[in-house]
Amino acid sequence: MCRLKLLLLVFLCACTYKPQSENYRLFYHHLEQACPRKVCEEKSPYFLVILVEARHLDYSCPRSFFKTLAKHPSDGTKNGDVGHAWIYLQGVLEEDSQEKSSYVFLEGGHSGELGYMQPRYMEGVFLQAEQGEKNPIAYLWQTQHDGFFQYGPGCHYPTFAAKINLTASQFHLILKFIQNYSFSNYAIIGNQCCSFATQVAALADLILESKISLKIDPFFHIGNNTICLWEDPLYSQITFFSPDVLEKSLMQAVAEGRAEEALTWYKKKYPLRCRWKKEDFFLFPKRYLRLKAL
Repeated sequence: MCRLKLLLLVFLCACTYKPQSENYRLFYHHLEQACPRKVCEEKSPYFLVILVEARHLDYSCPRSFFKTLAKHPSDGTKNGDVGHAWIYLQGVLEEDSQEKSSYVFLEGGHSGELGYMQPRYMEGVFLQAEQGEKNPIAYLWQTQHDGFFQYGPGCHYPTFAAKINLTASQFHLILKFIQNYSFSNYAIIGNQCCSFATQVAALADLILESKISLKIDPFFHIGNNTICLWEDPLYSQITFFSPDVLEKSLMQAVAEGRAEEALTWYKKKYPLRCRWKKEDFFLFPKRYLRLKAL
């Protein structure tokens, strides 16, 4: 098993895997098309922006998915995340008693899976495999209980953004939804960043797609080692929310005129700053040691 740990570490720290398959090219064909040039303008005090950082993972098969998850094809980072989605909301709160109005600017999204209360999803899968569980992949169906509303983008920066103008009633409806939303529970197949963003968009009458299904092979091979992921066929496929699918849906909405391109606006408002530290190159070993201490 020690050899398996070493092989897994080498696998996750390997050179960048850039998918070359036809399925991958077709899935991300929309990225080759020209981005809409129309820049959104803040003409209305009420508007919503849906932002997404897509990692452009390969969903062709489990092997290719794990390889692109280990090291992202988009920028070569190795933090093992699937991307992120969040919102930027602006509107006016009316205080009738004082006959005053105040602007509300709210940027943030649903985050979780910090790895402090319980192992992160992929760490949990491999941990359960080490412990001899019959269906270690079942850990992906579990709920993490460290969810929270993260103000701002966190350590993320959008790959695309789309803006929708709101009515005053839509704005207040979204505010009420956020206030009553249960952020403490976080799950990749349930409430998480993409599902939160798509639900908020739906309140603005913008219907977006963000789900994708991925088949899971019963065995996962790392070098000469084989990990059994499941014995129960119930776990042979998983449907979850993906920033890659959400990005594609946002681009389609802009192309169809149902939303405005807002990435240019956001980059001008919040220029990209350096997000990486030298410690980031050693994220996986640190996380693995923390996992073993649980």
